[in-house]
Amino acid sequence: MKPSSLSEFLGPEAISQLRDPDLNLAKGLPASIYTDPDFFTFEKERLFPNVWVGIGFESDVPNVGDAVPVEVGGSPLILCRDNSSQIQVLHNVCRHRATVVLEAPACGLKTFKCPYHGWVYGLDGGLLATPFWDGTASAKRCPVDPASASLVPVRSAVWNHVVFVNLSGDAPSLDSYLAEMEEELGHFDLGSMEAVHSEAWFFNANWKLVMENWEVYHHVWVHQGVFDLMSDEVDFETGKPCTDMIASNNSLMLRPNDLRKESARPNPVDLPLMPWKPEIPRESKLSSIANAILPNVTASMGRVEFAPAVYIPIAPDKTLAKMSWFIPPGIKDDEKLRPEVDKILERWLGPDRSIAGRRGIRAQDHYCMELQQKARKSPVADDVRFSKTWEANVRYFQNWLVERLEASSPT
Repeated sequence: MKPSSLSEFLGPEAISQLRDPDLNLAKGLPASIYTDPDFFTFEKERLFPNVWVGIGFESDVPNVGDAVPVEVGGSPLILCRDNSSQIQVLHNVCRHRATVVLEAPACGLKTFKCPYHGWVYGLDGGLLATPFWDGTASAKRCPVDPASASLVPVRSAVWNHVVFVNLSGDAPSLDSYLAEMEEELGHFDLGSMEAVHSEAWFFNANWKLVMENWEVYHHVWVHQGVFDLMSDEVDFETGKPCTDMIASNNSLMLRPNDLRKESARPNPVDLPLMPWKPEIPRESKLSSIANAILPNVTASMGRVEFAPAVYIPIAPDKTLAKMSWFIPPGIKDDEKLRPEVDKILERWLGPDRSIAGRRGIRAQDHYCMELQQKARKSPVADDVRFSKTWEANVRYFQNWLVERLEASSPT
């Protein structure tokens, strides 16, 4: 029988230990939450449809008629740009016999055509033709009503190039969902920035381990060659981290504080810095440089680049990462500045631009996530703890997940 309640996976004692008021005494979620196929299915059915989930970027479909198939919580979707140059998200399911309509990314489409019986839909999903439905080419003797047989639209919205969907249609508005993130980053003119590079790759770890990485305790051990000095991460006299780890509503943030040294962040001298919105006066302000939008989006900030990523769960131990880099307008085609842009990309991906290596920030992070996933096959992995100094965000995310699954379970 299919599990219908969170209590079938997590007992009251495990939840109580997770929520211990003393973070140093709290216990993290058990290993099965990262490995159990039934729990993975439970998340897909009870979490992802009810929140805002990132699926990709506007730059994935830059021109009218561009379309890519994507998936959320097991549901196949189409991300496309319609005839009005607007982003559309549609259920990728023909209304005749429930067949996937778009099988692969495509450019410059005029319509969508089902590969099974040739039903044709407009870029807005509207049904245009049902050839020989009634034995005639035009099918006018027994027409199918487009009002009941067009591709079903998905509630979607865009935030700073990232396309979000809410499958249930019941979540608060995206503006409300991201209120804390907008308060933190709203002075930057991220919408004016231009896509310069994108990557997609699979890694062998549970999607939740990405969100649990939202702390800086790991920096000097994981990010060798990028963050090499513990003195950049913590004040040795007070033991206070040089980064404030902030969690609020659906957002996790890592904001440098007054203890952080300028040297900890590279400053490309020949590139313009991240643009501010012209209507907002410039001021000296410390903003979060690493952000997570729960459940599956990250939004990292350099001095120059905006680097969001979406993480699509594929299996309990497999995740698809899609990441794009955006830079200030007017410089991506300047060959003189290309070496500086390349340095930015190499910082994230390594000199060989290979996620299989371990010389860029994301490659290093995902390598350690794969090690965590392997370890969760052991019964010892049920004994997980948090540092009060560094890891409040990790416990926050785990509890965020539990709260939403509790709310979705029958009482």
